[in-house]
Amino acid sequence: MGVLRAEQLEEGCAGPLRGAEAEGRDAAVASKDACCGPRLQRRYVFAIGLLLLAAAGLVVVQLVYHVSSAHAAPTPVRREPPDPHEPLPSSGSVEHHFGRAAVCSDGAPCSAVGRDILARNGSVVDAAVATLLCNGVVNCQSMGLGGGFLMTLYLHEQRKVVTLNARERAPGRAHPEMFNGDRSKAQYGPLAVGVPGELKGYWEAHKRYGVLPWKEVVMPAVEICKEGYNMTKHQSDFLNLYEDKIRKDPTLRSVFEHSSGRMLHMGEVVRHGKLCETLRLISERGGDDLYTGELAKMLVADMQEMGGVFTEDDLKSYSVQWKEPVSVTLKTGETVYSVPPPGSGALLTFMLGVLDGFNFTKSSISSVNETILTYHRIVESFKFAFAQRTGLGDPDFVNTTQLVLQLTSPEYATHIRNLIDDNSTWQDPKKYGAVSLNQDDHGTAHVSIIGPNGDGLAVTSTVNLYFGASIASKQTGIIMNSVMDDFSNEDFKNYFGLPWSPKNSLLPGKRPLSSMSPTIIIGQDGNIRMVVGASGGTKIPTAILYVIVRHLWFQESVKEAVDASRFHHQLYPMHISYEYGVLDPVLRGLEKIGHKVERYRNRGSIICAVAKQNNSVIANADFRKGGEVFGLD
Repeated sequence: MGVLRAEQLEEGCAGPLRGAEAEGRDAAVASKDACCGPRLQRRYVFAIGLLLLAAAGLVVVQLVYHVSSAHAAPTPVRREPPDPHEPLPSSGSVEHHFGRAAVCSDGAPCSAVGRDILARNGSVVDAAVATLLCNGVVNCQSMGLGGGFLMTLYLHEQRKVVTLNARERAPGRAHPEMFNGDRSKAQYGPLAVGVPGELKGYWEAHKRYGVLPWKEVVMPAVEICKEGYNMTKHQSDFLNLYEDKIRKDPTLRSVFEHSSGRMLHMGEVVRHGKLCETLRLISERGGDDLYTGELAKMLVADMQEMGGVFTEDDLKSYSVQWKEPVSVTLKTGETVYSVPPPGSGALLTFMLGVLDGFNFTKSSISSVNETILTYHRIVESFKFAFAQRTGLGDPDFVNTTQLVLQLTSPEYATHIRNLIDDNSTWQDPKKYGAVSLNQDDHGTAHVSIIGPNGDGLAVTSTVNLYFGASIASKQTGIIMNSVMDDFSNEDFKNYFGLPWSPKNSLLPGKRPLSSMSPTIIIGQDGNIRMVVGASGGTKIPTAILYVIVRHLWFQESVKEAVDASRFHHQLYPMHISYEYGVLDPVLRGLEKIGHKVERYRNRGSIICAVAKQNNSVIANADFRKGGEVFGLD
């Protein structure tokens, strides 16, 4: 029946009388009351009582009917602006076509830095390190020397894919009880900080696969840092959001506060001061100085002065890990490679393996009904994947071998595909195999590169929360990560009343689980088909999958695939999170199947995608954050 209109409620309580007729009746009743006394008054009261009782009955009937109807067919929540019925126009981002190479990052000047390194015959690793160092300056809210990263690298001549784990580790003195049940201490302040792996990763990658001198790779970031950069809208938005915390840290305040006392605005010049000198020293001394040299001593002294627990021994003992990738080969012949745990590449390859059997083509989204079915199948793959995520963790502490083998098994993918019901969905997470709760992770930055020699590199980096732990080392200017919040902690309450995943519990020296999934797709001929990755916390693997599906199977251009409005499901909460632009009829169709849908208003995930097609390198930076692409013809 829907919500009762005001006129219906009025009619149910006061009868059908309207206008002068009602006024005449009221006057007559008043006249009789005046001349007939208490007897008529009693009759009148009795009559009124009957009318009120009848009216109440009508209201109850209406409400009961309304409630029962609501359970049968919920009234759609009105959203502003309303969900569209027609596809949105193309975004303002540009799809670039180059002859030989491309660099995509979410920092415009940094993509140019990477391109220039390639132009000087640098390797894709040289270009990545230079781009990331630059990005750690201009996108310091998302990544930097105080964080960590995961990388996937393809060496075309060797036909070989390797991955690099430079994720942060828990300090040797860290333990769950140090937060006293207060989750904010794992998010902000000195206890939130893990041992950074970012620079160690750059240094080790360059030593193994770099071509240009280290100083030549680092100096562009030093120069941009000294000159300053114009604050982007993205950085400005989060500076405003975190203003109170930024103001509490003297080093951060000195960077982001205007001389008048307000925070800097979009377009105004940002200069980092101490960080620029740190980068200069790194260019001269090498990356190990932050782990065994004077910079290490300065960093530890600053953290301990603030109350942190990591030590010089933590920095000295930190090491990166070179690992074999996880992979899945699709029916069309392409092989998709991504990072093993503690990254989420295994979840991405699992979802692709499940969906590969549905034989998606561009006709899979050719009509509303086809789109509803296709999106439903994709969402179900998301739900099964996030159920498996609770079994992943740091392989140095948790045996993930069998689970990873299962997730990359074609037979298991077929088994899960057969469990997907095209006409319904489950609301119980246990139906998907979930026994504990996933821990969310947060903002990141991504770089995708295809080099002139056919090599490719995808790397995703993070300081976890925006501006990390909202503290910076006063002597080095390095913004420190908040990676301790990425661990599961049974002392922290969660909305769902479920146990946290023990596989991702905090232990000294452990790396937390991450959603980062830098990915490279190789064709049967050994040439790169696509290099792709994302920022956006738990939305990372689902966003990457969606772009891959749209580009490879729906045959959309790179830009069309990146532009397309996204959706996400991670089991908890039990609803589809979707971006404005998913068509209203499709959403209503998903609801009829049994899905709950809820639109998110933040930026969600940010993709950087570079593809190779017909001897052309095609790249697009996501309009949602405003990155840029540069390349070589």
